[in-house]
Amino acid sequence: MILSSCVICTVHGGEPIKDAPSVIHLWSGRDVKVLSITRTTLHGSDEPAVSLQYVTEISISDTYRLYREAEEVFDTLRRIAEREKIHAAVVVANEPASGLISVSKGVGWTWKQRASGLWSAADESDRATVPK
Repeated sequence: MILSSCVICTVHGGEPIKDAPSVIHLWSGRDVKVLSITRTTLHGSDEPAVSLQYVTEISISDTYRLYREAEEVFDTLRRIAEREKIHAAVVVANEPASGLISVSKGVGWTWKQRASGLWSAADESDRATVPK
């Protein structure tokens, strides 16, 4: 597992994915609100990726529970990435926005599809993991 960033305010740019869900129903029975699903590229490369941002009720500091939730969200994103023929996917969990200027903290993880067709978390040595 790789923690792509400690605080992400916004993932810039990207082309919205058509027919993307606005809510994802998780295996655990909960629903999460999707903020965006976009086609983007990863920093340090021109590698295409699909990025999904969603709102979580789990504290950003509870990385174990948050990663488990992100894995459930990734299951939906993986199917979208495969449909789009993209081999990298980024899931960003955001706390609900708060404050006068509407600021939110977020944490992201990256998965990549290997030549075998299987998906796994990006290697820590892989510098091209965060969306541009």
